[in-house]
Amino acid sequence: MEKTATIFDIGRFRNTDGPGIRTIIFFKGCPLRCQWCSNPFGFSPKPQLAVNPVRCTGCGTCAEVCAHGVDTVTPGEKVKVDFSKCKLCGACIPLCPASTRMISGKEYTAQQLYREAAKDIAFYRKGGGGVTLSGGEVLLQWEVAAETLRLCRTNYINTCIETSAFAPWDHLWAVAQWCNTVFVDLKHIDSAKHKALTGVPNERILENIRLLCEHVPQKRGRVIVRMPLVPGHNDDEASVRAGAAFVASLPGRPELNLLPYHDLGESKYEMIGEQYELSGVESRKRKDPYLQGLFATCRATAPENRVSLGGEAIDLDG
Repeated sequence: MEKTATIFDIGRFRNTDGPGIRTIIFFKGCPLRCQWCSNPFGFSPKPQLAVNPVRCTGCGTCAEVCAHGVDTVTPGEKVKVDFSKCKLCGACIPLCPASTRMISGKEYTAQQLYREAAKDIAFYRKGGGGVTLSGGEVLLQWEVAAETLRLCRTNYINTCIETSAFAPWDHLWAVAQWCNTVFVDLKHIDSAKHKALTGVPNERILENIRLLCEHVPQKRGRVIVRMPLVPGHNDDEASVRAGAAFVASLPGRPELNLLPYHDLGESKYEMIGEQYELSGVESRKRKDPYLQGLFATCRATAPENRVSLGGEAIDLDG
């Protein structure tokens, strides 16, 4: 039986995470729990109910059709949802008059994902765009991801992945060998602090980043190391300088891309019954003086590497 992967979104006509107009395929499931994650739908590897509380009118239609006691209705209030009781029967979804509900997660084979990507091939051809596999963590479903990228690459579609690199090297390389660009995160250079922020240590990640920088250029690909800068968590000057020094030591002179923190994913947490741990932390813009100082520090620490600040500042033609 052909393997499938669980996908929670397919975003079209995007202009981030790779050159040109892109289709971004979001794989479900992640071994990390980054406190600032903007895609909590990617946490669980399984399909799950998602409810938009902003649109809920409190009508109670969902409670009337649910046989599992998921929904509690209080007059004058929005429906309270016990996500742990949901059996994913889907009975409530088409009956909600405000369209607040959906099942996040659908199974696809590699051939099906390729066909989804190929729908936009005319736009890729005109602007040098392509397909980016994101998540979640794409490496949890590495076999389908690798075959999807192989189909894209052999049909002249530009390919990228976004990854934490927290996986066995053979799984990572099976996917990365088909990439024009690999975006890989360096969330903290100190392993103990990395574990406190993400739930996992970073020794495997650092080794995999080094291996990527050795092997990807041999396949005519490139590596871009991304460093998210979260206020009060990993943006102190000493940690950022140490991260930049690590990048400077890597073969192939990969680009270092500094990512300012944003809270755009906070509202998604309530939709699946999760709590956002960094509520109240303010987003930062590229022109923030403190970020500009860190940018200067990285440029001085890694003078042979291109250093960029903000996802839109990446040298996508490099």
